[in-house]
Amino acid sequence: MNNTVDKMSAFAACVMGLALAAAAQEMPEVFRDAARSPGGVMSFVTALEDEAFRTGNRTAVEAQRWNVQGMIFQIDRFRDKDLLLTDVAEWLLPSVERGRAGADKGVNAAASYAYAEMLDSAARLYDRPDLAARAASMRETLQAKGFKPPVSDVSSERAALAARVREDLTHEIRPGGVDGQAFWNGNAQMFMYPPSFSFQKVKGAARYRFQVMDDQQYAHTFEAEAPTVSLKPVWEFVPRGLVAVFCFGLDGDGQVCGLAGERRFWKKAPFEPGVYPRAKRSYAEAQKMLCDYILNMPEVVGLERDGRPDLSQKSNFTSYPSKMQSALIRAMLSLAKVAPEKREHALKIARISADYLIGKRQKAGTPLEYFTPTYEGDGQLSGTYSGMHMLIYPADAGAAFVNLGKATGEEKYLEAAKRIAETYIRLQGADGTWYLKMYEKNGKPVSGNRLVPTSVINFLEALYAATGETKYRAAADRAFAFIDDGPLKTWNWEGQFEDIRPAENRYQNLTKHNACDTAIYMLKRFPGDRKRLAQAREIVRYAEDQFVVWRQPCRADRAGYKRVQTHPYETWTAPVALEQYNCYYPIDGSVAKLIRTWLALWEAEGNPLDLAKARALGDATANMQEPSGRVRTYWVPEPADGTPIGKVARQPDGGDWLGCLQADEWALGLLAHSGLSAAGISPAAALWYNRAP
Repeated sequence: MNNTVDKMSAFAACVMGLALAAAAQEMPEVFRDAARSPGGVMSFVTALEDEAFRTGNRTAVEAQRWNVQGMIFQIDRFRDKDLLLTDVAEWLLPSVERGRAGADKGVNAAASYAYAEMLDSAARLYDRPDLAARAASMRETLQAKGFKPPVSDVSSERAALAARVREDLTHEIRPGGVDGQAFWNGNAQMFMYPPSFSFQKVKGAARYRFQVMDDQQYAHTFEAEAPTVSLKPVWEFVPRGLVAVFCFGLDGDGQVCGLAGERRFWKKAPFEPGVYPRAKRSYAEAQKMLCDYILNMPEVVGLERDGRPDLSQKSNFTSYPSKMQSALIRAMLSLAKVAPEKREHALKIARISADYLIGKRQKAGTPLEYFTPTYEGDGQLSGTYSGMHMLIYPADAGAAFVNLGKATGEEKYLEAAKRIAETYIRLQGADGTWYLKMYEKNGKPVSGNRLVPTSVINFLEALYAATGETKYRAAADRAFAFIDDGPLKTWNWEGQFEDIRPAENRYQNLTKHNACDTAIYMLKRFPGDRKRLAQAREIVRYAEDQFVVWRQPCRADRAGYKRVQTHPYETWTAPVALEQYNCYYPIDGSVAKLIRTWLALWEAEGNPLDLAKARALGDATANMQEPSGRVRTYWVPEPADGTPIGKVARQPDGGDWLGCLQADEWALGLLAHSGLSAAGISPAAALWYNRAP
C-alpha cells in the first residue's frame, strides 16, 4: 500500500510540474486544463500534437519534451510484469477508463490501450520509434490475453460525427411554399439536402405521387397532399448520382390524372469523416508560404519598383484595382504578423498599394467622390465596364485603409477611409442599401440591381470600431436591415462580381459568398442570439448544398448532371467549393469562404462537425499548395507543359487571382489558431478524424 501511495505522490508531483510548465509557456488553455489532472495526461499529449499539426510550433513541443518523458516514466511504474497497466491506473487515467475488456482482474485493459495511444502520439512528436514499438507490443500482449480493444477516441468520434452528418442531412433548406417562402432552387444543378420544387397543382388531383428514380434506375416512391413537399421521406435511401423526379397528380380513386412536374439533378456525396487526406504541412506554415509567394509575385515586385501596376499586362491584377490592391494590403498585413522579420518590407508594399489607390480615387465634388476605382485600363473586362463603379469595392479599399492605419499609426489612411464612408452614407438608399453599379460621371445606376451590402457593413463596422463614431454603426445597421428584409427572406443571394454581368432575374445566378458573409457577420454582431444562430446555420447548409463538393459529381464514365466542356467534373479536385452559378467551378477563394464560415459557427456553437469540415477544406488547401507557396485559383489539374486538359489550359504563374490567394492565407491563419475547446470534442479526435485511413 505504501509503495502505491509513493507512486501516486510522485506522479502527482509530475502532474503539477507539467501544469506549471504549460502555464509558464503561456500555452493554450486546453494544455493547462489537461495538465492539471492525472486523467488529462493523454489529452495533454494529443493536444500538444494537435498544436504542432495546426501551427507547426515545434518550440512548444520541444519545451515539453522532458515533461512528457517524465510522465511516461511515472506511468511506467504502474505496469505489471507483462508491461501492462494495473488496476491502480484507474486513478491515473480515469477519463479514459471504459471498463474491463477481459477477465484478468490485475490488468486495466482500457487504460493500457489508452496508454498505447499516448505512446504513439509521443513517438510521432519526438521521433521515437522505440515508443511506437512499445505501443505495438502492448497491444499484441493485450490481444493475446483476450482483451478486445475498446472503442478509441478516434473511431468513436468519427462515429459521432457520422451520426451528426446523418441528422444534419434531414434538414430542408428554406423550403418553398412554407410560410410564404419563395422557391429559390429553380436553377440548381445539385443537391445534398432534401429539396422541394415548385411543381404545379393538377386539376382534379386529391393527392400526389412522387417517383424518384436513382442512378441505378430504382424508383423510390411516396405520396403527399401537395406537389411542393420535399423529398425528405425517401432522401436518405437515394444514393448519390443522377436523379430524376416525377410528380403525378392522383384523383380520388388513386389514378394518375396529370403530371405536376419533373426535375433532374445530381445528388451529391455528403461529408465523410475520416476519409480526406491530412495536410502535408501545418496551417501556419502554409499561410506564411502563401504570403511569401504573394510578396514575390512579379506584379507585386513591379508595383514596388514602379509605384504603380503595369497596365500593359492586362491581367486581373491591373484590371480590377480596388479588389486586387485591397487584397494585397491585407496579405501584406498578414505577412507582417506571421513573419516579423519581413514586417517593414510588407508594410512598405502595403503603403505603396494604398497610396496608389488613394491617388486614383474620384475627385472631391464628383458624384462618387473619394471612391477608389473598380476598373482600370482595357484588360479583361475593364474596358467593357470603363466608367462604372461596383459599390462592393470602395468598401474593400476602405476596410484595408482602416487596418493599414491601425498597423502603421498613420492617420492619412484612416482619413481616406472616412471619406469613402461619407460618400456611402450620402448615397445610402431608403431601403438601407445602394445600387450595385453606378456611372462615375453622373452617379446614375447602371441597372436596377441592389447591392447585397455585406462588404459595406464590414467596412462601416471596422470604422466604427476604430473611431467610436456611432454614425458608422447606424449606417451599418440600416444596411443590415436591407439584408434582413431582403435576401434573408427571399433567399436571393445574387452573385455580384466585377467580371460578371448583373443578374436580370431572381435566383438566376446564386452564390454563397454574400450569404456566408452575412452568417459570419450575424454571429459576431449578435453573439448568443438564437434566431441569428439558426439563420447562420441555414445559410451554411445552403452553401454546402449548392457549392461544396466532397467527391467529384460524376460517375466513373464521367457522366454528371450535364456535360461540362470547360473544367469538366472529372478534373475537379475534391473536396472543394464552387463560386457561383455563372462560374460553377472549383475555386480556392470559395474554399476559403466556407472555412471561415464553419469556423465562425464552431466558435459560436461548438459543434465538432463544423470544425471537421473546416479542417477538411483547410487540409485540401494545404495539399494544393505548390513548393513556391502558390495555391492556384482553379482546382483542376495543370499539365506542366501547358497542354490543355480538354479545354483547360495551364494558368500561368502569377496569373492567379490575388483576392483568392489572400482569402486562402486568411483562412489558413484562422485554422492555425482554431484550437480545441471543451465543446463536445476530444483532443485525440480533433487531431485524427480527418485523417484518411
